Parts: sequence; structure tokens; C-alpha cells
Amino acid sequence: MNISVTHYLEAALKLAEIRKGFCAPNPCVGAILVKNNQIIAKGYHHASGSPHAEVDAISKVDPSNASGAVLYVTLQPCCHTAKKTPPCTDLIIKSGIVKVIYGFRDPNPAVNGHTDKILQTAGIECTHYPITLIDNFYASYAYWWKHKRPFTTAKLAMTLDGKIAGRNGKRIQLTGNTAQKFTHQQRKYTDAILTTAKTIVVDDPLLNCRIDDIIYKKSLYIIDTYLRIPISANVFNSTEKITIFHNPQISKKEQDRFQKYAIRFIPIKANNNGLDLLEIFNQIGQDGIIDLWVEAGGKSFQAFVQNSLLQRAFIYVAPQWLGENTQLAFSVPDPLKGAIWANSTILGKDSCFEFKWSGY
Repeated sequence: MNISVTHYLEAALKLAEIRKGFCAPNPCVGAILVKNNQIIAKGYHHASGSPHAEVDAISKVDPSNASGAVLYVTLQPCCHTAKKTPPCTDLIIKSGIVKVIYGFRDPNPAVNGHTDKILQTAGIECTHYPITLIDNFYASYAYWWKHKRPFTTAKLAMTLDGKIAGRNGKRIQLTGNTAQKFTHQQRKYTDAILTTAKTIVVDDPLLNCRIDDIIYKKSLYIIDTYLRIPISANVFNSTEKITIFHNPQISKKEQDRFQKYAIRFIPIKANNNGLDLLEIFNQIGQDGIIDLWVEAGGKSFQAFVQNSLLQRAFIYVAPQWLGENTQLAFSVPDPLKGAIWANSTILGKDSCFEFKWSGY
């Protein structure tokens, strides 16, 4: 392994991570410009519609300095015009860059198979240099391109005896501060959050991310079959954009109850088990959501698993015992059907178990 190439690409990855959760429907990308073994510029993609990482880096140096430099970028540079910004290959060629090394092939068919040829034809050496860290970083982006659905991660907290709530579903704070901080970090990294009407009615959560006294609002999707959410719910003021999936029989009059908020209502066909979850996830994918974070109850978690809609899950286990007549997390014998245990970690007083589903 070429240590210097790995070093520069991993440094570019750290730049890409800065805006993870804020670039959809675009992927997060980091770029580093190197000349005479010295980093002369760094760049990253800030948001959809803003300059790409390559442009951000190149624009920070005098054109004469960019000439003869090597560009290290986490994702294969774009070469097409079907987007808000010009092709990065145009500027790369114009700048006199002599070599491009990227860590991940773009699954976008408009890029993959074209960029390398364009640059090589212009006399620029173009090399794909895969690194596991970067492969993992773009796993969700590759999944989205393959399935047109978001890469979905669910979180669920329970006690040692497998309970998630008290008597009659009463909310109980199970996890400690460290686990809560981990949750907020994961919310920040996601493009949107999915929850259910029941979770909002019972817990009235904010569903934003609060880190170091900074509040980040996220787009929120809510499964609410019969529009039972109270208009006083916190999420109407704490989130970015709200989409509610509901039964097609819901009338315009019932929707008008929420007219003070800019809510998008999407009717979803129903079956014997409720709203069609696959249709919901397809819609979220069409919105350009690459990474989706789910916070809902055990019943919803089971439904997502049974419909093969989860790619990853974090199960928090708190050192508590709620005893009889309290709410079980799961009602089926194999709630993590098909999952593979991937990792475990200690979050303060709590334990966190990470599971993944193969096939993505």
C-alpha cells in the first residue's frame, strides 16, 4: 500500500465527513491538492448546489500553483451537466492538474466509466485507489443508487429484561447522557429522520440534533395513518421540513388542521398491516434522501425488519429491570431476523450493539 496516497485520501475523507448529513441528494466529498509533496489546498462539498469539493479546493490557490499538482479526492470527479454545477472535469483540465487519484468509483452511470476516459484523453493520469474507510463511507450512497431507497439505520433502547416503556406504554428515560450524545451525533450524520405518530403522541420528541449547544434541524418523515398527531407537537417547531404519510381516505379538511405549518401530505396505499412501507421508503428515496435515521417503537422496528427495509440497527441496552406489566420491545421470536452482529461498545452506563443486514 502506498502510504502517502493513503494518507492524502484519508485526509480528504476527514473533509468529506464535515458535511455528512447536509449534502443530499449529493454525496459528501473531500478533496486535497498536493504539489511538490505539500498540501496547497483543501476543499469539501458544503451542500447541494454549492461548488463540489474539487472546485472548492482548486479555487483556493492561484492558477499557476494548481498547474502540475495532484488532486486527491474521495469520490470519482463528476463529468456531466445534469446537475446544478458545471462538470468538475472541465476545471481539472483547465487548471493544469497532472494527476487525479480518487478513492471510490461513483455508482452514478453518468460518471462511472466516463470521467477516467475524459481526463486521460486530456493527458491527465486518473487512478482509482480504493481504501476500506472510504468504501464504508460511501456504502449508503452506493445502496441508494442501486435500490433508489435510503440506507436506513434504526435505533431502539431497551432494558435488560427487553422492555422499552412502563405500564400502559408510559415513557421512561432508559439511557444515560453518553448514549443520548451518540444518538444526536447519528442524527446529525443523517439526511432525514423517520418516526411514527405513536412515538410523537407518547414521547413528544424534538427529533433535532443538539451538539455542543448548537441545534441542527433535520427533515422529518412521519407515518401517521389517520392524522392523529396533535398540532401542539414539538416537531412542528424543531425540525426542518415535515412530510406525513397517511391513508388515502384522509380528507382535505383533516389536513387543513395543520395549515399553519408547511407540511407535505402524501397518501400511501394501505394493506392489512397498515400503510405500504415499501412505497414509503421508495418515496423517501425519490426525495434524494441517502441516509435515513429511524426512531420509533418496537412494533415499527419489527415491521421494518420483516419488510427488509433496515440496513443497520443500534440496540441500546440500559442496566434497568422494569419487571411485569411493562411494555416489551418485541412480540416476535426473531426480531432481528437476518441481522449480523457487527460491533458493540459501552456508552457510559449503557451498552450499544450494532447489527447489520447483508445484501447492500
